[in-house]
Amino acid sequence: MTLPADGRDGPLPAFPLATPSDREYDLWERLWETPQAVMWEQLRQEFEVASYVRLLARAEKPGSSAIIWGQVKQLAESLGLSVSGMQRNRWTIDVVNDSSAPDAPQSADASVTSLKDRLRAAQGG
Repeated sequence: MTLPADGRDGPLPAFPLATPSDREYDLWERLWETPQAVMWEQLRQEFEVASYVRLLARAEKPGSSAIIWGQVKQLAESLGLSVSGMQRNRWTIDVVNDSSAPDAPQSADASVTSLKDRLRAAQGG
């Protein structure tokens, strides 16, 4: 499944756990703008995302245990928030091609498609 590079549009879902802290609410808002949030919405994973948010906010506090960090990592993977999690979920993020951007790399010959033609073009011939 290819996810939109610009992330999820739409209203922020209600936080399903009791009384989120300011930090939890900040994480909640940011996560629901990500490309992965498109799938969470389709799969109705609000509770799983909220559990991740609560655990991450707890893990960020001084003195948190390695066990909590392990749980954060496990939830991040299942939600597709890591490279391995994206691969396991078979998700990719759409590539944004903005050739008008000044930093966009320019191809020497965009019309070259076959491997032989690319090798010839790279060798200057």
